[in-house]
Amino acid sequence: MVNPNHVTLNHGGVPRLPRVCVGWAGRAARALTTLVSASVLAAGALTLAPAPARAEDVITTQEYFSYYHLDAARAKGYTGKGVTIALIDGPVDTSVPELKGANIIDKSRCTIEASTQGRIHASDMASILVSPYFGVAPDATLYSYQITTPSTISRGTCESTGKNLDTMPALINQAIDDGAQIISISQGGDNNSESVKWAVARAMSKGVIVVNSAGNTGSDNNADQLSHWSGVVGVSAITPTGERADYSSWGNGVVTSAVGGPFKTRSYDDPTKPAESNGTSNSAALVSGMLALALQKWPDATANQILQVLVATGLNPNHEWNPYTGYGAINGGALVNTDPSQYPDENPLAQKQGGSSPTAEEVQNYADGLVDLAALTFDGSFVYRGTDETLVLLAELGTPNPVHLGTSPRYHRK
Repeated sequence: MVNPNHVTLNHGGVPRLPRVCVGWAGRAARALTTLVSASVLAAGALTLAPAPARAEDVITTQEYFSYYHLDAARAKGYTGKGVTIALIDGPVDTSVPELKGANIIDKSRCTIEASTQGRIHASDMASILVSPYFGVAPDATLYSYQITTPSTISRGTCESTGKNLDTMPALINQAIDDGAQIISISQGGDNNSESVKWAVARAMSKGVIVVNSAGNTGSDNNADQLSHWSGVVGVSAITPTGERADYSSWGNGVVTSAVGGPFKTRSYDDPTKPAESNGTSNSAALVSGMLALALQKWPDATANQILQVLVATGLNPNHEWNPYTGYGAINGGALVNTDPSQYPDENPLAQKQGGSSPTAEEVQNYADGLVDLAALTFDGSFVYRGTDETLVLLAELGTPNPVHLGTSPRYHRK
């Protein structure tokens, strides 16, 4: 039996966590438990290795499918039906056989010219989410959004628009506008601007769950990932034996962990050849898919309550937090089967370890219409309701956001 307090060290003195088991229905605790994905930007690309299968064959299964007992989930009707997930990544190739029949809609306002790496990575994330063969939530609706990354060949039509339609804050806001309930982002970079902060604040205010991979630097990469913001579900990677993957980044933004691989894919160098990948990108997509199953099961629960369950059912001993696996590997079975109504409608990630932004006050400022319009990027729904009369001039000059001076709910609360 594993001693839950025992921690051994791997090379470099990084704590190696004890094996964590997870169950769907009766096999200890291993069911839908961890989602995996890797960050290909600041955090580095997925690790690829040759695989024995023929590239022209359809990939029909992945190791995580049996690991998380997703066959049992499907048999019980947990398929993500009725849930909308947004994927912010490279262009998804919907012609790959693994995605035949999946409900994927490209909602991008402009298109980039992606590298082979970018297309394969995005298609892999989409497959983990909604592939009819091995997707965690095969009946969910997937909206895809093309973001410019360091591996992008050119910004394509996004360049010619003269706008920043392919940036993180613009795409988060667009996904919220389009009605996404979960936003899955297995990318790093472009994460530290005021515009990103207010996009995240908007997501928290509107009850949209944002999931982000922790990265693949094998070090504390918190500052370079979207997951350092409050409210964002940061996902690190574990191995199929339950240990922290040595490539997985960590930090104060990590909330949970999931298996990072091996994942069957195709080679970046030659897409006709099979390969395997490992990375926190895979983990984040898995977590996003499992959250979709929970939203399907409990349609009346708020996003905050679903996050409360995620934290309360993490597989660390006593659900205690650490920077390597957050509150522990995701327990998919418990996530789906635990009634969220017993938990308060409060975001448990509103303040992360060591302090984080946006603060609860900043999120409330957003909800009350008291954010400077200059800090927002393509947030067409925001109405300024404060008392700064200079913003009236911005409205007259054509700002997309209306200005209704002095109408903030804050001024009328008792």
